Amino acid sequence: MKLSIKLMEIENEVIASCPELDVNCYGFDRNEAIRRLKNVLQFYIDSAQEFGLEVERFEAISIDGELNHGPVLAETLPASKSIN
Repeated sequence: MKLSIKLMEIENEVIASCPELDVNCYGFDRNEAIRRLKNVLQFYIDSAQEFGLEVERFEAISIDGELNHGPVLAETLPASKSIN
């Protein structure tokens, strides 16, 4: 599955949105919003796997036109699984 992250700046916050999964997160800057969104997506994957649900692998993710190939979430997230 290929995902995209759309970024919107509203006042003093940035909103990162993944339209394919209808998930949104905010941050005080672009990097924080993207990090939080990736954390939520990783939480989604981990939770689904705990319940024995099959989750399609995320092969690529584009961030407002920047394409990142390879493992999208697990290798780009910090060791902590916090969604804050």
